[in-house]
Amino acid sequence: MHKSLPLLSSLILIGAFTTALNAKPMDTSKGVAVKSVDPDHERLVEAKKRVNEIPEVLTAQQQAKSDHAQLVKVSAEYKQARTKSTISDQAYRKIFDEQLNKLDPEAAKIFTKERQAFREKMVKAREAKKSEGKKVGVLDSDEDDDRSEEES
Repeated sequence: MHKSLPLLSSLILIGAFTTALNAKPMDTSKGVAVKSVDPDHERLVEAKKRVNEIPEVLTAQQQAKSDHAQLVKVSAEYKQARTKSTISDQAYRKIFDEQLNKLDPEAAKIFTKERQAFREKMVKAREAKKSEGKKVGVLDSDEDDDRSEEES
């Protein structure tokens, strides 16, 4: 019985190596066809090849490739346009601020205060939205009065 144990372990070892060798596909660069172990997969591969040869499918594939190439091109153009727009907007704001300051320095100070107050309001609203987890809206004083009257 002890003699069969080494024989059994060597058979298992040989089986493991041959299974691994059989599972690897053969090299197709030498002109040898690769045979799949799974007949269902092989059938699927052949069916895909035949479907891709149908003119309607070829046309749709070419259209998809063309649309994708156009998407890549338009995306690059969008990024360039967005950058150009940002630069133009910054130039406008700079010139506007300079000219407003030259024309009416007091109005420029008021404008700066209002801009800063708006930024602070937006930062507070953003923080409140994050902390509450719901949308924060600003009510008009008229809407606030209407609600208080309805509750009474």
